[in-house]
Amino acid sequence: MPYLAIDTATATLTVALGEKGKLLGEATTQLSRNHSVKMMPLLEGLMANLDLSPDDLKGIIVGRGPGSYTGVRIAVTAAKAFAMALNIPLVGVSSLDGLARHGELTDALVVPMFDARRKQAYTAFYEQQNGSFIKIVEDQLLVLDDLIKAINSRMVVRRLDKRKVAVLLLGDGAQVHRAELIERLGEKAQFAAAASHDFVRAAHLLDVGIPLLEAGEGQDAATFAPEYLQLVEAEKKWLEQQAGGNSQ
Repeated sequence: MPYLAIDTATATLTVALGEKGKLLGEATTQLSRNHSVKMMPLLEGLMANLDLSPDDLKGIIVGRGPGSYTGVRIAVTAAKAFAMALNIPLVGVSSLDGLARHGELTDALVVPMFDARRKQAYTAFYEQQNGSFIKIVEDQLLVLDDLIKAINSRMVVRRLDKRKVAVLLLGDGAQVHRAELIERLGEKAQFAAAASHDFVRAAHLLDVGIPLLEAGEGQDAATFAPEYLQLVEAEKKWLEQQAGGNSQ
């Protein structure tokens, strides 16, 4: 029985079906809007092509964010509904994992970046250790200056460990800030060799999520929540207004 993975945290809408160690099918679009309209037809088409029905699903893996506030909610809401309606387990994994695994075979530091505007990026750090591709810094929201400082600090550690002093920068955040990253990181900075390596893949979420589900680490669908990492603009303004009112 296959597992389903969904992610809508960025401009990429991606769905995949697979088993442990085996991708059955994947469908991805690069639309910057209308994920809520396009997701179900994309998924239904993929399942029809594979002669599968919802009742065949064994579990759901969803990109929990970070990313677009509205985008993240689309996949999470759908995944929760599927899990509860079909009575199957659900697990959320970082959407950054779905981007970072494009670099899982490199010996460089891998830094996926989702553009968060205002010279900020959602990011995490990954690298090869003892033959495994692992996350060494958890998801966070950083301004570009702090991100570059964190990368340079990691380069010092890699140099001391006699490891390759290079960083693979992936995603729309890397492309938006490419000129400054090259200017400030110099020859250490590497970028995706192809545009197809600069977006989230649901197939990669399967790789991360299936072992979690098979280890019994599913989450309660009713209480599962996305990972935003920052307040939405309306919440920020409301809190600022409240703080201003309290200070008078």
